[in-house]
Amino acid sequence: MKTFKHILPFLLALFVLAGCKDDVNYTRGTAEDPDCYGVYFPKKQSARTDLEFEPGAQTEATYTVKRRNTVDPIVVPVVVKANVEDIFVVEPIVFDAGEEETTFTVSFPNAQMGTTYTCDIDIEDPRYASVYGPDKVTLSISLVLAKWELVTDEKTGATKGRYRDDILGNFASIDNPNANPNPEIELEIYERSDKKGYYRMKAYTPELMNIFAGGQVSHENRGVWTYVDASDPNKVYFPYQSTGLTLFAEMGEWYIASQTPENFAMDESAGQYGTLKNGVITFPAQGIVLEPSEGEYAGKFFYANANGLQRIMLPGARVYDYSVTLTKGEPADGVVEIGATLSEDTREFRYAIFTGSLSDGEASLKAQEMADGKIAAELIRTITASGTISVQDLEGGTGKYTLVGCIYGSDEEANSEGGETASQNLKMQGYASIPFGYVAKGDEVSVIFNIGLEATNEFAGQGITTDNAAKFWAYGEEIESVKYGVFKTDAIQGLDMTAFLQQMGKDFTKEQLDAINGGHYSIMLTGLNGDTEYTFAGLASNGYVSELFTASIRTTGKYNPGLESEFLYSDFLPQDEQPSKEYLISTEWNYYAINVMDEKQMRRKIGTVTIEDDPTEDSSVDLLTITGLTGLTFDEGGQIPAVYVPASAPLAGITGAISPMLSQDPIGVINGEDIISGCVSEENPEALYAVNYPFIGGAVADGYIYFVPTPNYVEQGATFRYLYTLSTTTPYSILTDMLLVDPAKDMGGIPELAAERIAELRRMAAELRQPRNCVERPEFSVSAGRGSVKTVPTDCAKGFLPASAPEAKAVRAAVGFSDAVRRADGSGSELRFRKTAAAEVTLK
Repeated sequence: MKTFKHILPFLLALFVLAGCKDDVNYTRGTAEDPDCYGVYFPKKQSARTDLEFEPGAQTEATYTVKRRNTVDPIVVPVVVKANVEDIFVVEPIVFDAGEEETTFTVSFPNAQMGTTYTCDIDIEDPRYASVYGPDKVTLSISLVLAKWELVTDEKTGATKGRYRDDILGNFASIDNPNANPNPEIELEIYERSDKKGYYRMKAYTPELMNIFAGGQVSHENRGVWTYVDASDPNKVYFPYQSTGLTLFAEMGEWYIASQTPENFAMDESAGQYGTLKNGVITFPAQGIVLEPSEGEYAGKFFYANANGLQRIMLPGARVYDYSVTLTKGEPADGVVEIGATLSEDTREFRYAIFTGSLSDGEASLKAQEMADGKIAAELIRTITASGTISVQDLEGGTGKYTLVGCIYGSDEEANSEGGETASQNLKMQGYASIPFGYVAKGDEVSVIFNIGLEATNEFAGQGITTDNAAKFWAYGEEIESVKYGVFKTDAIQGLDMTAFLQQMGKDFTKEQLDAINGGHYSIMLTGLNGDTEYTFAGLASNGYVSELFTASIRTTGKYNPGLESEFLYSDFLPQDEQPSKEYLISTEWNYYAINVMDEKQMRRKIGTVTIEDDPTEDSSVDLLTITGLTGLTFDEGGQIPAVYVPASAPLAGITGAISPMLSQDPIGVINGEDIISGCVSEENPEALYAVNYPFIGGAVADGYIYFVPTPNYVEQGATFRYLYTLSTTTPYSILTDMLLVDPAKDMGGIPELAAERIAELRRMAAELRQPRNCVERPEFSVSAGRGSVKTVPTDCAKGFLPASAPEAKAVRAAVGFSDAVRRADGSGSELRFRKTAAAEVTLK
């Protein structure tokens, strides 16, 4: 353990403020000795500075010292400051003439078992050590003599635990489909005899590294112990320590530590401790940090355990899953079916049905009442396997109810193989609940939800007109949820909108639902295109049943392709409307794209693109070259080979105009470096691919060519959406949403991205920004007759603007009159259904 605490630069910043005065007292600092030998301790040492030995095993350690002035032979004077005298014996530090590096030994023959000793070895004489500068002139050592015992499970005799890592994958990615970012291995775990719960293990072994990399990986590994302090099961932490790993030479060894007061200057309440429960140690996400020891990142700490998957299992421990997943169907013929999926370790699910839609807190209280025997036993049912619960003939008839159940299991006997444990020996491990609406047989419940789209110019002063916006309004009664989207009408023709919205629809917020149920909800849908029909589709539920509602409207004005934030392959014009080869070559195209490397990720004009013919003889494809597609200025070259799609046999059946061909060969030179271009797929952003035809550029309107992932590759599991240009050391550009526009037909108005598209790009950017030194060739093929690919319609609701309520309008109606006054009948239920007589609850 180091004798000082680190201060995390991303957690704490110190600002020193000083007032200015005319009579400032200034004391000059000690001047550097011009003949100083510049002796220092390098950070990377072959021996640990936090020493732990078994008694009698070792009584010394050897450390390295360096100097900058190597002219003279010297003996370096040091000052030793220890917490206990006569423990550390420090050998003189001696340099021969011309010697830049030497070693010295620290021995501790008088150390006693179980006591922690510390000492600082300081080089204080300015003749030998620099007064200023970054050189390390203090070596801090801690020492404890302790006996370590192999952890063994008393019940099974198991001597192997398990270690799962979530640190390496946060900082290194491997271009290998067999790689595992969270490798897990079996290993022996030792406990210190004088400090129960303090463990050590050899975690970062070649075996773990091979699993991480999917095979042998080149790295340095000193094979050091990994320590974890679980002496307090509720405050488990990694002491500051080296992993012994060097994966990138420029970063040096990687050090790790938990974000706790034992390692860093922070309040205990801010400590990100792990826990030890049932033999399993887990840590909170981002509760561990990593520090490179060398290079530009030395001394800086970075979050690790990003996914919260770091885990250590002691011998004999296992992870138990006590969960029940509940799903519900809509009532039909007096029955509601509730699916219950029990986890492997759940032995029983004891449930009852309560009136009303209970909140999670209310359901928790009811579950506890059930467990405490406060609910009548005859109202509780039990299942021991996954299945479907059919609810019918509910005592209260049509209404809102909640199924609440207690989850029972045992982390011991009940889960032993071949063993059955009596129900009374199980203990409650949690609860699950689901509210549902029940409609008794013969009753009807309708979804009352009215919607509409209107053309209005009430916001014309803000540039929001019937050319680019529409007013949406809605009101209803007891609407509990709405999944919705706004689509081009022709894009959803033939689509099962109910199924689509259930999976992909957006949700109205509670505030929006309150407005709908409270009288009216009105907004302006902005960012629409001209002369286009749009449909609002909403799947509304009142807690009983769901119903699909739609409303459509056509905007005025002229359609501008540049206003679209994204095109799909299905948006391509038919092949006979794609541009000719002569048109492609004769036009200098305006080029719009998004560079993921930009500080602000937005679609912008990158420059211009020119296309030239490449009449290579005996070629099975019609070759072209594209200049400008990378968005870079080259010192030499810069052209990317491409093909004219209609005249290229390998692309038979594919609609489009032009497609690039990417290889491992350089396409040009920038700053003296060879530059290559490859593509990155959404499914595997860590790998750079060199393939033919990763994108297809096709006309989506007259004079507008948009590049989409080639559909054949999409069908084979590779959605190529990013053009990556780099040298062997430096990424230069990462482009997506590439659009070529004929200047003579460019209507302008190229928009920034919708918020969700920006968020998507930012998620990808962290991985995409890393240079790719490995170029792979996947075994994909483009074959004839596979030009179709399923596409998801784009939600066109780019922006909402609050709007006034729809104007009340007089309408025509056929009416009659009678002098008899009609009186209210029925129960007056606000749900507007006819109730039947109460009946006994039947549960299956």
